[in-house]
Amino acid sequence: MTEPMISRDATYHRAPDALRARIAKSLAGEARESRRPFLWQALGTAFACAAVALVTWIVATGPMSPAADDRIAQEIVNAHVRSLMAPGHLADVTSSDQHTVKPWFAGKLGFAPPVADYDAAGFTLTGGRLDYIEGHAAAAITYRHKLHVVNLFVWPAAAAPDRAPHTHSRQGYSLVGWTRGGMRYCVIADMGAQDLGVLADLVRAPVSAPAS
Repeated sequence: MTEPMISRDATYHRAPDALRARIAKSLAGEARESRRPFLWQALGTAFACAAVALVTWIVATGPMSPAADDRIAQEIVNAHVRSLMAPGHLADVTSSDQHTVKPWFAGKLGFAPPVADYDAAGFTLTGGRLDYIEGHAAAAITYRHKLHVVNLFVWPAAAAPDRAPHTHSRQGYSLVGWTRGGMRYCVIADMGAQDLGVLADLVRAPVSAPAS
């Protein structure tokens, strides 16, 4: 077969090195430009994921917002008022003996509430009941201080960090709340916050081991 004339007679010349370098540089630049949108998209996705993770961590481990504090405080006030409205609603078990009240909660909750009598400090145990706070079954332990009825609410808050006692005042009631060991606590009564803080300190105090 006869070789085509253009292939047989064509003269071949090697491109100058400078031209070859310019072409190679141009092709490399185009390749970088084609990869850049994907790179920026990938970086943007990574930054977005990091931002979401940071916000989630802050929400999970940081202190509650004022709005959350207000919402929980209102739930506590509502529960306290309900307990005072109808005869017999304050307590499901009525006793000043902690060895009667504490076992009553057994099997009704997924935790053991801190039931103790603080009569020596002016807070007499009167009983307990089940309640519902922040979407959780809660223990409500009742006390009497002079003429005041006091409720101690305890409920789970597994993801909440420990938090020192903080005081609220709402609708004529004082509230002292804190978080410890994955549990929330709040005492409420129509009495001064300073006096109510005495009970909060008693509940928070370490339990002494029984003498052998």
